[in-house]
Amino acid sequence: MQKDFIKDLVKYIPAKVVPGIIGLISIPIVTRLFSPEDYGHYNLAMATLMILTTIFGWLPMGVIRFFPAYERDKKLNIFYRNIISLSIISIIFITIVSFVILFCVKPHLFSKLYYLLLISIGVFVFTSLFDVFNSFLMSKREAGFFSLFSSWKSIGSLVIALVFIFFLKKDIEHLLWGVIVSVIIVLPFLWKKAVGIISILRFKINFFLTKEIAKYGFPLVVGNLAGWILSLSDRYILQYFRGTQEVGIYSASYNISERSITLISLIFMFAAGPILIHIWEKEGEIKSREFLTNTTRYFLIVCLPAVIGLSVLSKPVINLFTAQEYHEGYRIIYFVAFGAFFVGLQQRFQAGFIFHKKTHFIMFCVIVSGILNIALNFLLIPKYGYIAAAITTLISYSLLLILMIFLSRRFFIWDFPFRTLGKVICASAIMGIVVYYIVNGLTCSVLISLFLSICIGAAVYFLILLLLKEFSQEEIQTLHLLKQKVLRKIRKVS
Repeated sequence: MQKDFIKDLVKYIPAKVVPGIIGLISIPIVTRLFSPEDYGHYNLAMATLMILTTIFGWLPMGVIRFFPAYERDKKLNIFYRNIISLSIISIIFITIVSFVILFCVKPHLFSKLYYLLLISIGVFVFTSLFDVFNSFLMSKREAGFFSLFSSWKSIGSLVIALVFIFFLKKDIEHLLWGVIVSVIIVLPFLWKKAVGIISILRFKINFFLTKEIAKYGFPLVVGNLAGWILSLSDRYILQYFRGTQEVGIYSASYNISERSITLISLIFMFAAGPILIHIWEKEGEIKSREFLTNTTRYFLIVCLPAVIGLSVLSKPVINLFTAQEYHEGYRIIYFVAFGAFFVGLQQRFQAGFIFHKKTHFIMFCVIVSGILNIALNFLLIPKYGYIAAAITTLISYSLLLILMIFLSRRFFIWDFPFRTLGKVICASAIMGIVVYYIVNGLTCSVLISLFLSICIGAAVYFLILLLLKEFSQEEIQTLHLLKQKVLRKIRKVS
């Protein structure tokens, strides 16, 4: 299974690396095309979209958890039809409720923000269908097609949006229209690949399956909503106390830092999650422990040095990726990066809750952390602004990790790779010092300094891990074989 995990990990990399790169590319473009006020309104609309997709998320999460069992029992037709029927009903219900709420609060909103929120509801409709079908691909471990469709969504959204902006009208709303159009184009192909031809005219609800998914998924939805409070509510509080400009400055730096680290976490989650559930269902507890320990070790090796490197390079990164009026936001990079790392790490400890379908414990942990986050934001943001928002997010994520660790041990105990953690901290610290002196000692352009710092820093980091004998001979050989395979595919394409 370790080889399967590494193979899936490599296949899932485009699914998150491409959107991550597109997200990073879009930030310097958008921040140079639009003011912090416009960017702030856009991020408020995206935060609202996140709420809607989080509410709908009980179905994609249910697909990933219950697909292996229905595949094992050869009842996938029942599973497909039930999920599609529930998806359509849920989308219609959430959309209607959203329109009603938006109409009620319209008098209290800027006209620009109201229009962006209106379009974001349309984005929700199509991206929700996209997420459901993509979750089928993930459950089937069709990592290549999952990556293909996810990459198209990111690339297509940005390209179509820029076409609209430059050839129709310079308006930030086109960033949302780009998502809608790109998803509409690919949705029929994704539908066919994910589930085949399943008629939408014959609704079929299996009440036992629906009850199981709801029991499993709704606590996660509540928990994810609390997670939204943790990660996005600070923008609304900033808007209320400090204004849209601070929302824009904060969002630009937050997005660069959070997306970079979350990108790594999501790759691991997508690659390991379906395999871990398959192992639990078919091979049992001991194998699940071994797999979780090994994948956590890989997560630490990849993610922690990225956090240290991004923290050290925070100022040149923000200067490169944003316009001048956004540059002061570099001060929050450290807090956001470590917060995102703690979020990724706490996902490792959710396994026991997911195995035993005790997702209400996840909900409890996230709600407690979310309440702390809101309280600290209302206390500190009025005086200290977006710096306080970043610090309170880190504090809340730290509490979330601690709660997950202690509560999860009631259901599933596994060996955390402390030895690897110690070696990774040592190697990352040395790498950070080297990178700091490189980036501050060079007088060339920011782009060249960053490139040299990243390359040399990565080489130093992995050299130290090799000297500390962190990698086994089998792991080195597996990576070498994967490298050769990738190079052969590149030669064939070229």
